[in-house]
Amino acid sequence: MADGKWITGLVPETAVADAARAVLDARFEVVRAELPRVVERPYHDPEHVHQLRVGTRRAAAALRVFKDYLPRKQHRAVKNHLRAIRQAAGDARDWDVFRLGLPQAKALAAATGKPALDFLTGYALGERTAAQVRLASAVAAHGLRFIEASRELPGLARTPEGEGDDAPVTFGTLAATQFGELLGAFDEAVRANPTDPHDLHQLRILGKRARYALEMFVGCFPPAFRDTVYPAIEKAQEVLGEVQDAAVGRDRLTALRDKVKAAVPGEWPRFQKGFEGLIASTRAKLPAGRKAFTAWQKDWAKLIAGVRLEIVAAVVNA
Repeated sequence: MADGKWITGLVPETAVADAARAVLDARFEVVRAELPRVVERPYHDPEHVHQLRVGTRRAAAALRVFKDYLPRKQHRAVKNHLRAIRQAAGDARDWDVFRLGLPQAKALAAATGKPALDFLTGYALGERTAAQVRLASAVAAHGLRFIEASRELPGLARTPEGEGDDAPVTFGTLAATQFGELLGAFDEAVRANPTDPHDLHQLRILGKRARYALEMFVGCFPPAFRDTVYPAIEKAQEVLGEVQDAAVGRDRLTALRDKVKAAVPGEWPRFQKGFEGLIASTRAKLPAGRKAFTAWQKDWAKLIAGVRLEIVAAVVNA
C-alpha cells in the first residue's frame, strides 16, 4: 500500500472514501511510529526527527486532499495536533542541520576558524537542547491525542451528500482536479520569475504541496508523471531549499555575530575570522542558488507544456 513516500494500490476507479481511508492510515502510521523515537532517543539518530517532520507534512497534505470527505470537527482536531508536532520537530531539525553542517564549513576548517567552530557548535547544541524540550512538550501535549484521533479519523471518511454537492466520487476525478490545480499554481508562480528569498520560499511551498499530492495520486496518472514531473519539482525544491537555507543562515549568523561582539568584546577577535568567513560563504550561496533556479526554469518550461495537455485529458476523461 505505502512504499515509503509513494501510495500504491489505488486506481482511478477507487471510491474517494476508500482512498481516503487507505491514504490517511498510511500517512498517520508514519507519524505514530516516530513520536516515541524522537523523545526516547533524541540525539542517537537525527533522522528520526527528520522523518517525523516529513511525516507530519505528508499527513497534513493528505488532510488537505480529503478535507471535504471528513467530519469537520475531527479533521480540525487532527490537523491542529499535527501542526503543533510539526512546528516543534521543524525547530529541532533546523538546529540539527545547522550543527551537523558546521564541521563541513571551509571557513571553519583552518586553525583561525576553530574558535568560531567551537563556539558555534556549543551554541547550536544549546539551542538544539532547548528545541528538544519544546519537542518533548509538544509530543506530551499532542502525541497521545493525535494517536487516538488519527486511528479514528480514516474510518469516518464519507462521500459528501447534499443538494448541489458535486464533490468527486472517484479517486481519478479527485486526482485530475486537485493535482491540476496544485500544479497550475506552482507553474504560475514559476513563470512569475520570483527573485526575492521570501517569494522563492513560497514557490518552494507550492512545489512541496504538488509533490506530496502526486505521491498520493501517482496511480491515477501516466508513469511519466512519476518519472519526469516529480523529479523536476523535487529538483526545484532542492535548489530553492539551498537558497532559503542560505538566506536564513546569513541572517541568523549576522544577528549572532552582533550579539557576540556586544556581549564579549574582548573575546571577539578570536571568533572574528571564522564568523566573517562563514557569513561570507553563506551569503555567496544566494546568487549561486538563483542562477541554478534560472537554469531549472528553462528545463521546466520545456516539460510542463506536454504535462498540461495530459492533465486536461485526464480531467475531460474523469
